[in-house]
Amino acid sequence: MSDDLPPMITGKQLELLRKAVEIEQTDAKAVGMVGYQARLWAQVALPYRNPGDVPHWERRNGRLRLSLTPGLVELPNREFVRLYPFGTMPRLLLTWMSTEAVRISDRELALGPSLAAFMRQLDLPRDGRTISRLRTQVQSLAFCNMQVIEQRDDATHLAGFQVASAMSLWWTPRERDTDALWPSTLTLTDEFYRSIKSGPVPVDLRALAALRTHGGGGLPIDVYTWLAHRMSYLRASTLVPWSLLAQQFGSQYESLRFFKRELLRALPKVLTVYPNAKVTPTTDGLLLSPSPTPIA
Repeated sequence: MSDDLPPMITGKQLELLRKAVEIEQTDAKAVGMVGYQARLWAQVALPYRNPGDVPHWERRNGRLRLSLTPGLVELPNREFVRLYPFGTMPRLLLTWMSTEAVRISDRELALGPSLAAFMRQLDLPRDGRTISRLRTQVQSLAFCNMQVIEQRDDATHLAGFQVASAMSLWWTPRERDTDALWPSTLTLTDEFYRSIKSGPVPVDLRALAALRTHGGGGLPIDVYTWLAHRMSYLRASTLVPWSLLAQQFGSQYESLRFFKRELLRALPKVLTVYPNAKVTPTTDGLLLSPSPTPIA
């Protein structure tokens, strides 16, 4: 093959481009695809991989630190284990919780038809394997103990919370049932509910669906959410150094070099579904310039 020929576009890349065209041509509000995320998750992020059998896990973003202690989770075999929320699923669940809290202005969320509809919006399969993963991650997310610590030169501010204060889960054996969680409920803690309502970050659910399918993990979703929040208040071009980006997103990578490589792989996918974001990779970091938010 001649070196002058353009590289072949894979089927996944073509599908991602198709979704990007749909996002650009059709307003998210017009098709009911506006979602929300709590501002906290635009500043710090959950683990990408299972941290394993460790007593706690941390991630930093400048002065802000998130510390997690795993809660007890019931596995399908009825065994109880301590498990962290990790990967793509809890990120999507947090988006659903925030979206529902904004939509109904209530702490008690129904995990039945509403969550089933959300799974359809994000192109999540509704088979037995996905339902099993969902069951595990709902519990690990709901009962993980979290601390957000802000360290300043003259003071330290600490807030401890859980995502949920109560949960009632009913599981049907019918794998094909799209309302498999009916009539389950989850009640958000007052602290988490207020954090959502105080400043939710609007996101395009079609973008999250595309990144879930084609992004290759939780990093693209985190970067998209971070940019959606950052562009809402960015007023001048700002360089974010690689070292700070690694603190926020890269704590589970072996080195800064590996993290930088993965972020540079994820960034084009994020910018495909968020084309208005003006982000330029440089030797020193990412140069952010004022841009429209994904949702006007």
